Amino acid sequence: MAKNKEKDLVRNTLLFTVGNAGAKLLMLIIVPLYTYYVSTEQMGQFDLVNTYVGLFSPLACLALHEGLYRWLLDTNTKDKDVLRTGLLTSFITVAGFDIIAWIFLKIINYSYRSEFILLVTAAAFYTIAQFITRGLRNNKIYAVQGIIYSLALILCNLALVIWLRLQARGLLLSMAIAYIVAIAFMVAVQHLARDYVIPGNVDRDLAEDLIKYSLPIVPNNIAWWFVSASNRIVINWGMGDAANGIYAISMKFPTLVNMLSTFFYQAWQEQAISEYDSKERDAYYTKIFNIYFKVLLAGIIALLPITKFIIVYFMDSSYHDAYLFVGLLYLSSVFNAFAGFYGTGYLSTKKTIGALTTTMWGAIANAVLTAILINTAGLYAAAFGSMVGNAIIWMTRIVQTRKYFNIKIEWTKFIFLLVLCAAMIVAVNVAGLIAMIALEVIACVFFLLVNKDLIVLVIGQITKRMKK
Repeated sequence: MAKNKEKDLVRNTLLFTVGNAGAKLLMLIIVPLYTYYVSTEQMGQFDLVNTYVGLFSPLACLALHEGLYRWLLDTNTKDKDVLRTGLLTSFITVAGFDIIAWIFLKIINYSYRSEFILLVTAAAFYTIAQFITRGLRNNKIYAVQGIIYSLALILCNLALVIWLRLQARGLLLSMAIAYIVAIAFMVAVQHLARDYVIPGNVDRDLAEDLIKYSLPIVPNNIAWWFVSASNRIVINWGMGDAANGIYAISMKFPTLVNMLSTFFYQAWQEQAISEYDSKERDAYYTKIFNIYFKVLLAGIIALLPITKFIIVYFMDSSYHDAYLFVGLLYLSSVFNAFAGFYGTGYLSTKKTIGALTTTMWGAIANAVLTAILINTAGLYAAAFGSMVGNAIIWMTRIVQTRKYFNIKIEWTKFIFLLVLCAAMIVAVNVAGLIAMIALEVIACVFFLLVNKDLIVLVIGQITKRMKK
């Protein structure tokens, strides 16, 4: 039975990966191209606006996407009631936010006012549509929308950034258009507007339950924003747009880890909730997490040399310093993934307030460390603060979620891999071309050896799918 659950987890992870990874990897490939068409100052301005969007888009919809997803997974509720109530409530909250934001930004004469409002609205409804699709268990549709979003983003970037040379505005408009295209696809294919929005009235009791569940997640999302993005604002204030642009490029590479961990998390979240009441829960959670940390830590060891190679040899020279901070940011993304894994405990029990308290500690640590060290350590301060903040969230969740489940981490192997990560960060930062190639070969072989059992299972699942 456990083996079947592992196969299901691998199969669903592969489904999300196949549906999204190709186009998203293509996006990463064209990142070096941006550096020749977008100045460091313009890249910094784009990143700052995008950072604010990440803060305000969940706030605009009161994180109702989380409530919608959780209630759709509940077999005791009717999908039509949940979707009609959740969607109409979301329309009201987002519209209210847009009006307030427009008035405020008009008063302060914000230069990216229109782009910000458009992007917040599109991002909020894109997230809602994604969570609805997953809640309805339409995983294939979810995978396809990821392809559509990424391809639309690439085409818009080519047209607006490279052809029309709109720089920061081109990047922002490209994201908004891509969101809208993907939303239209999900709404049309699943008949969300026809079947779930127009007929019937809002269930006020259900709306109240959704809001009560989702509201504690809003400050949690804000706290996550402080952990992952607030240091961009500190950089902008303390070092300027150009420094923020360099840091934004260094952040692009850890998004590969975030992307892969997100694909896994989407598959794991559904399975973790369904397996929560199982007698084998702790043993199963333990096994999966111990596999998970080996994949991620060995993975970033393999990614470090090739990342420096790409930055130094394929990007404009004004961005070359970005490789110096990538190692710490890779570790930050790994700790973020670990925290997300443990965060399923809050979703399984519908006690989301615990997610907030743990995230707050990480947010405080990140903000304090970055602010204190920014004048002396520069961009290292932001990367270090982000890493420590995510590590604190994970560690506090280990302690807090013991009342939900007990995961026995293989600490000896974990510490060994963590030390190797630190050693590789130092080695890559001082290595020349030949040394980088040698380190990459060694790291790839090491990754294969550490994760050979999982690789065999993945290959088996891929082969099985290809034969169908």
